[in-house]
Amino acid sequence: MIKRIGILGLGVVGEAVVKTLLRYKHLIKKRTSLKIEVRKVCDIKKEKKKLVSRWNIPFTTDPYEVIEDSTIDIVVELIGGINPARKYLLSALKKGKDIVTANKALLAQCGEEIFSTAAMLNRNIGFEASVCGAIPIIKSISEGLVSCQINKLYGILNGTTNYILYKMHKDKVKFKDALKEAQKKGFAERLPQLDLEGIDALHKLCILTYLSFGRWPLIGDIYVEGISQITPLDIVYAEELSYRIKLLAIAKKENKKLSLRVHPTLVRRDHPLCEVNYAFNAVWLDTYPAGQLLFYGEGAGGVPTSSAVVADIVGVSLGRCLPQIKKEDVQFEDINNLKTRYYIRFMACDKPGVLAKISKILASFKISIASVTQKERSRGQFVPIVMLTHEAREIDLKRALKKIDKLEIIYPPSQLIRIEDL
Repeated sequence: MIKRIGILGLGVVGEAVVKTLLRYKHLIKKRTSLKIEVRKVCDIKKEKKKLVSRWNIPFTTDPYEVIEDSTIDIVVELIGGINPARKYLLSALKKGKDIVTANKALLAQCGEEIFSTAAMLNRNIGFEASVCGAIPIIKSISEGLVSCQINKLYGILNGTTNYILYKMHKDKVKFKDALKEAQKKGFAERLPQLDLEGIDALHKLCILTYLSFGRWPLIGDIYVEGISQITPLDIVYAEELSYRIKLLAIAKKENKKLSLRVHPTLVRRDHPLCEVNYAFNAVWLDTYPAGQLLFYGEGAGGVPTSSAVVADIVGVSLGRCLPQIKKEDVQFEDINNLKTRYYIRFMACDKPGVLAKISKILASFKISIASVTQKERSRGQFVPIVMLTHEAREIDLKRALKKIDKLEIIYPPSQLIRIEDL
C-alpha cells in the first residue's frame, strides 16, 4: 500500500522527519507493507528548496499547494504556533485528508475544535510528537491503558527546565548560569520564556488531560508557575531534607474534581522521578488495575521527535482510529483549595523572637509546622529560616505569607514550594 504525504514546515523536526523516512523506508515497508512517499514539502523560506532538491522532492512556499493536492493522503504540520497552523489543519481535514501534527500549543488551545472536526469528517489525527518527543505516552494512554482508570499523573514534560534544575543541583550554580549553559548546549532557545514559565509543560498537560480524563481544559483552568525564582539555597536545603526540586505537571482526579497544575515541586529523593536528569522527560502514572507506571526518554530534539512523527504517519496510514473519548463530567479544582505540605524559606533578621512571630501568624491561619531549621547565624543580618508544614490549604498559606512578608524582620518575598508525596 502506498501513502503519499505532504509536509508543512522544514525546520529541525521537519528536516529530521524527511531524513528518517528516506533512510528507513525499507524498514518501514518490511514491518508494515507500507510505502511512504513524500509527495511535496512546503516552507516559507525559499532557500530550503536547495536542500529539498537533493532529495528529489517537489518544493513549494505555498501551503495550499500541499493541502489542495489531490494525490496527497496525509498532511504533516510541523510549522508550530496557533495561526496559521489551525487554518491549515482544518482546511486539510475538509479536503478529506488525515493529519499529523507535533503542535502542542495548537492542540492545547484548539484541540477540541480540531478533534471534533476530524470526527465529523471521519478523518484521523496523529499527534504523538506533541508530548514528550520520542516517548510513546499518547499511544500508551489511548491504547495500552484503554481498560485502565488513571487516578494521578505526574510529568517532567520540559527538557529545558529539567536540565537547568539538574545543573543547579549538580554544579551548585545560579539559575542564570544554568540557563546560559542550557542555551550553549542547545537545550534552551534564545528566548526561552515559554519553557521557563511552565507554559510548554502546561500545553502538554492539556493534551494528557484530554486523553486521561476526557476533558479539554482551558489554559486558564491550570495553575502555572515557572522555575526562575528557584535559588541555589533552595536546591541545597531541599537536598538536606531528602528532596529534590522538579518542575512537575500534575493532574489528579478525586471523585468528580480534577486538580491541574504546573509548578516547581519537592519530590522525595528516593522516587524514580528524582533520577530523571539532564534534558530527559518522564511521565509517572497511578492507574488501576495496571498500577504505577513510569515512561522515560528523550523529550525534545529533531531526531527523537521525528521518530514519533513517523510513527504517527504509519499509524494514520494503517487507519488508526482517532481517540473518541467520551466527555467526562468533572470540575476543575481551584488551586486555592489545594491541600498539601509546603516548603517555606524566609529571609529573617537574626533577632530573638523572630520564630515566635512567624509561628504565631501561621497558627492564626491553622498552619501547623512539621519542622524548622535556622541556617547561618549572623546577628542583626537576614538569614534563612526553612520550614516544612503539615498539610495546609493553599489559600491559607498564601494569606499567611502575605502577612509575614509585611513584617520588618522579614526580607520579602518568602519562598514557597509545594511538596508532593508520590
